[in-house]
Amino acid sequence: MSIEVVEATTPEQIEQFRALLMQYAAEREGGFSERMAQDLRDLPGRYAAPHGGLFLALCEGQPVATAAWTEFSPTLVEMKRVYVQPAHRGKGIARALSQHIIGESKRRGFVHVGISTWATATPAIALYRQLGFVEIPPFKTSTVSGLTYMGLNLKHRPQVIKVSGSDLDDPAFSAQFARAVAATVQAGDHPILVHGGGKELTELLTALQVPTRFVDGLRVTDAKTRDAALMVLSGLANKRLVAALIAQGVDAIGLSGLDAGLIRVEPLHAELAFVGKPVSVRSDLLAVWVGRGIVPVLSPMSLGHDGEIYNVNADHAAGAIAAALDADLLTFVTNVPGVLSADKVLFGSLTAERTAQLIADGTIFGGMIPKVRTALEALDAGVSRVRITNLDGVTDNSGTVFVK
Repeated sequence: MSIEVVEATTPEQIEQFRALLMQYAAEREGGFSERMAQDLRDLPGRYAAPHGGLFLALCEGQPVATAAWTEFSPTLVEMKRVYVQPAHRGKGIARALSQHIIGESKRRGFVHVGISTWATATPAIALYRQLGFVEIPPFKTSTVSGLTYMGLNLKHRPQVIKVSGSDLDDPAFSAQFARAVAATVQAGDHPILVHGGGKELTELLTALQVPTRFVDGLRVTDAKTRDAALMVLSGLANKRLVAALIAQGVDAIGLSGLDAGLIRVEPLHAELAFVGKPVSVRSDLLAVWVGRGIVPVLSPMSLGHDGEIYNVNADHAAGAIAAALDADLLTFVTNVPGVLSADKVLFGSLTAERTAQLIADGTIFGGMIPKVRTALEALDAGVSRVRITNLDGVTDNSGTVFVK
């Protein structure tokens, strides 16, 4: 399936937009609102350049969806008329149109994107939340009742991406991940990467004949294990990922939580020995690098206040960094696109309460349970949005987003 987003500027394209908008109005229980009727009469009307725009999504060359924007104020764009024909829903078309308008708004220097939608439009609200919108007070007066207002802040806050070191030892995965990160950078995002290195660490410990033991899923880390982790995580895994990113044109710098005391920790549990729990993050220093367009790539080896080096679970390190930076999004890159329903449909967004219900009824099971619990722990730590997705989701901004 080929989807193309084009701006509707010719008389023919504007009539195609009008025809789709008529279908949209026909689907609504209340039919035409006064404002929609005016839009239909006046097209392009308030969406005329340079203070607005009309867009069509073409599927195999045929117009199947619409979206529009209009300048509401010098700082705010209002996104309007997002409509997809019923036969073409569930194909990512509304996402593509919304992302196109968000991109247009960024390029034009706007600060916010606002949208109003029906409070009952659960799929639309889930999509907008996934794109970073949050519920806001009404930014305009309207005679239409039952609306929910949502807004997106275009002033980029950093986002944190955690990737498993067990995947990064695959050169093909590393190259694809580096391309995905490069795409986010080119889109204007400011990522900070955190990685682990579990599989290669186990291999090194085996070669060194150092036994491996886990307690509650965390590796017991004596001095020999800690030193091996330092070699693998802050050495091979870190620098290999940096090299892959630079090959894709990303200005990346390889670090650990040790460097400049970026992550300070305290012992997590006596039984785990040199395993630390983050207690502070030098967010000011990370923000300087991010502000200069540099992508920090961090291994989770960190410094205790006792002067010892500690191994830190990469998920915990990523959550601490995201919370300290007030990151817009924390992404856990996995081998699945997100949380799926019993019918294999992706949940766009989930709350902690809904997640607990899905665990209880067996929809979320097996290896997905620890993944979602890690996401919920990050929310509890102060992260505003947490996403579980795969490599494709990093590029197309999809996956399951957890919100409070």
